[in-house]
Formats: sequence, structure tokens, C-alpha cells
Amino acid sequence: MKMNDEEEPVIRSLRSGARRRCILTVAFISTAACAGVLAAPGHAGAQQAAAAQQAAPANLDDYMKLARTGIQQDKAQIIGEALELDATQAAAFWPVYKKYETELAAIGDQRFAGIKDYAAHYGSLTDAKATELTDTALGLEEQRLTLIKRYVGELRKVVGPVKVGRWYQTEMALNKIVDLRLAAEIPLAK
Repeated sequence: MKMNDEEEPVIRSLRSGARRRCILTVAFISTAACAGVLAAPGHAGAQQAAAAQQAAPANLDDYMKLARTGIQQDKAQIIGEALELDATQAAAFWPVYKKYETELAAIGDQRFAGIKDYAAHYGSLTDAKATELTDTALGLEEQRLTLIKRYVGELRKVVGPVKVGRWYQTEMALNKIVDLRLAAEIPLAK
């Protein structure tokens, strides 16, 4: 079937969008599978996830480094694929994005400290400590959202609203993947 001149850009756009969705889907599935999220109860994967969850406090620093780097290794490539930046846009985007990632990592370090604090108090969690940890986690979520809002504004100046919309969609999806992976590994409070 031959496409007319008006259909061709639409089809190309849909294929491009499908490729971006595919990239995010693969990232989600591989991350979720590593975390044991997709394993059925009683399945070997669920048992491995439970064993990893129990073992995590013993080597929490190493475990958290692995959890944080799992998706981070390919994040720039995923962002780049999603945005389809030309050379001029890339030269303007990546330095601003690097600053964002540095600030996001600082918030991640605080989250990591909170997780370590939670692990240290896991078996003896008091009402006061539970309140402190919850309030700290909420504050860090607010900081992350404030950071994203600020960089949405900064990035609009260098690549425009459509590319920033794509960045926001991709960034939020990747953040949710990391959050889901961590949530799957951290046991509920006792």
C-alpha cells in the first residue's frame, strides 16, 4: 500500500513514538524482573526476591549501589533516544541535564541515607522514628518534584516545550521504575 505525502510523516512519527515506548517498556520489564516484581508467589523468582530482601540489610551499601545503578547505566541513552536531539539541541541540552542529574543524585543520596536509617531501626521501629522517616521521605519527594519543575523551565529555554514534554515523560517513567524497584526490595515496617 502506497502512502500519500500527508500520511508518511504521521506514520514515521507513530513509529518513532512506538520505538520510544518500546525502549521504556524494555527498561521497565528488565528492571522489574531483576527486582522480582513480576514473579508469581511461590515461584522461584519470588523466593529469590524474598531471599534478596532478607539479605539486603547485611550488605545494604553494596545492594543500594546496585539498585541505583541498574537503570542509571542506560538512562542517558534512553533519554537521548526519546528526545531525538539534533547536534545543536544536544549541545544545549546535555550540560543542563548533567546539572539536573547531579542535583537529583544529591536527593538520591539523602534517600539512601533514609533507607539505611530505616534498615538500622527495622526491628525496633518506634512511633517517633516512623514519623521521622515518613516525614523525611515525603520531604525528599517534594524536593525531587521541585527540582524537576525547575529543570522543566530551564530545559524549555534550550530545547523547547515539545522536547521537554518528551524528557518529562521519559524522566518520570525512569524515576518510577527505580522507585518500584526499591519499593519491591524494602520490607514493610513492623
